[in-house]
Amino acid sequence: MADPTSNATTPLQGKTSIDDKMFFDPERLSYESATDIAGKVAYKVRERVKNQVVVIAGTRLLADFANLQAIYAMLDELRREYGSIADQAQPSVGLDTSKELEIKEGFVSDAIGAIAKTATSAITPVTSLVGAALGLVSLFRQDVEYHGEKTVVDALAFEIALAAKVHHHGATTVFVPDLSVLPALEIEDSRLQKMLNQVLQEKAKAWRAVGPMISDLVRLEAELDEAAKAKKQDDLDRLSLQVSNMRRDLAPIADPLGRLDQRLSDLQNQLNQVEPTTGLIELARLLRAEWLRVMDPLYLHAAVVSSGGYYRITRNLFRTLFMGDGLSFSGGATVRWALLAKDGSVALGGIEIIALKGKFGHGSSVAICR
Repeated sequence: MADPTSNATTPLQGKTSIDDKMFFDPERLSYESATDIAGKVAYKVRERVKNQVVVIAGTRLLADFANLQAIYAMLDELRREYGSIADQAQPSVGLDTSKELEIKEGFVSDAIGAIAKTATSAITPVTSLVGAALGLVSLFRQDVEYHGEKTVVDALAFEIALAAKVHHHGATTVFVPDLSVLPALEIEDSRLQKMLNQVLQEKAKAWRAVGPMISDLVRLEAELDEAAKAKKQDDLDRLSLQVSNMRRDLAPIADPLGRLDQRLSDLQNQLNQVEPTTGLIELARLLRAEWLRVMDPLYLHAAVVSSGGYYRITRNLFRTLFMGDGLSFSGGATVRWALLAKDGSVALGGIEIIALKGKFGHGSSVAICR
């Protein structure tokens, strides 16, 4: 008689595995978490922002405000020192430095643009073996594996979501700096442009005042050279003394003027440096900061400081037979935020954390953890 056990078949092995390209689901839930946090923050500041102009202020914009004040101070110092040199040189050459000069140097660029970024790791597949001799207990015994995913929530996307939520809660106007279109400003509307022109005017006055002295020195040095070639000792002695005296008189004026010109040139080069990530020159960033500050807004700072998630593979015989592959995922975000008063102090603030869970086969998250 045939052995009945000989008809037994080896059960199929069942396994669920994921590869390093499956990053979207935790990332999607991280974005959903960030959007939920944006709504939560907007709700908390709703009373403060109602009927107010609000700027979503990142740390770079706040740095621009500080740099703007520093540039104001530097330009004011340059203007005063150029004026001092012009006043110092003016009695020597008898120039009228009260006449206003027209400066037509193109210093300010009108081009404003804006533009505003997953790590993966491998999964070791786990095999689930089903045999005919499994008992009831082994039906529910399960293996669980977690695979972490680091996600990156785009900073500009989060700021846009926050701006929309804040506007929904009553703010009259909300600006996202990297999306702001800077209008063409008249010089009288921009303190920065006005101060730049004032410095250029004072520079021109200083060189107008020093110019005749330099011209006289060049002329005397040419005459001294001719006297030396002609071997006219009397003229040589007289001209040498005049050149020496004029150099002595000119040094306290010309040397500081040369240093001022170098400082101004360095500042112009710095203001015209292009930031690779945004395509903006530094001057454009400062003009944008000045334009935003003129509106006397409230500043709402918020940034995603951490985000991530994981895949979870749960495996047992009962689940395999009746509930599918047991693959679920999670994603979340952590956000810092602060509503700044107009003097820069923190009026409200905190840290918000939201994580969402989802399952394959479901279009949206099925659980929320706060």
